[in-house]
Amino acid sequence: MTERLFWRDAYMKEFSAKVLFIRDGGLVLDRTCFFPEGGGQASDSGTLNGVRIINLRADGDEILHFVEDLSRFKEGQEIHGAIDWERRYRIMRLHSAAHVVFFCFRTKFDPDCTASSGRVDEEKERSDYLFTKELTSEILNTIEDCANETIARGLDVKIWFEDAEAREMNPWTGATASIESGLRRKWKIEGFPEMECGGTHVKNTSEIGRIVLKKGKNPGRGRKRIEVYLA
Repeated sequence: MTERLFWRDAYMKEFSAKVLFIRDGGLVLDRTCFFPEGGGQASDSGTLNGVRIINLRADGDEILHFVEDLSRFKEGQEIHGAIDWERRYRIMRLHSAAHVVFFCFRTKFDPDCTASSGRVDEEKERSDYLFTKELTSEILNTIEDCANETIARGLDVKIWFEDAEAREMNPWTGATASIESGLRRKWKIEGFPEMECGGTHVKNTSEIGRIVLKKGKNPGRGRKRIEVYLA
């Protein structure tokens, strides 16, 4: 099992760990602050003992770290990891901003809208929204203003784990999928409902700074792609 240090402290930049074993061409560590791609959030980048990480993959309770030169590692070895902090921090800011934008859409425009196929990296966040109303440029400007006003309030971002009941539909994406009961990671700021999220986030919305919203290339099926950028 790999302890996920990024859930304990998303601001951790370096860490020490031990190589538990090597399998499928990757290193499994006892602990890591490298976030593997999941939930639409891109993987972290960085180094292990100065060797560049080229990919990360979650596999159950374990996280595989794929490096440029696997020959420099062995089981039981103590290693030092360092993430690309500037990149991670941009992703954290954009990920938190995306949640603010989603709830601004629901409170100011369409309370029944859903967002799916989310993807966030250091450049932008994009989500494919399904609205029950027509989205105009004026509405998009209103949502951008709402999000920036909310961000500027300097609201604390609360993250915690709690048990959740089983459900047949994702209330945020609208996807029909059976999800078993169990421990879920929650995200919340004042004035908006909580939502589930396993990604990394800032501690306070003021860290996000101003954002810009743009319409992306629509994916079809009536969905509208909305992109979030740091100003």
